[in-house]
Amino acid sequence: MVDIPNGHLFLGGTVDPTTHERTGTDIVYDSADLTTHGVIVGMTGSGKTGLGICLLEEALLQGIPTLIIDPKGDMGNLLLTFPALAAADFEPWIDPVAADRDGTTVADAAAVTATRWRDGLAG
Repeated sequence: MVDIPNGHLFLGGTVDPTTHERTGTDIVYDSADLTTHGVIVGMTGSGKTGLGICLLEEALLQGIPTLIIDPKGDMGNLLLTFPALAAADFEPWIDPVAADRDGTTVADAAAVTATRWRDGLAG
């Protein structure tokens, strides 16, 4: 568990660009430095949505009011919580047509998805 100073937002940690390994250094942002508006820019796949979600979650944990305008619908994913990361929890969210097209079953696709989430959260 990361020990975050009061009034700070935990944004993640640094990664060594050569080894792609975590360095153990946390990145925190002082909430006193927040302004009324903000923008996150970057190339496709660079992590803009992930950073935005992280900022929003941390702001809400600090009791900072937020207004979220989400034309793409990414914030709806915050409602997807799977505490046990069990395959059965993912099954209702697997598209059966896509699973069939990929030559697999809904149960197998859910198991693969659960494993990806577990591996991703483990770092």
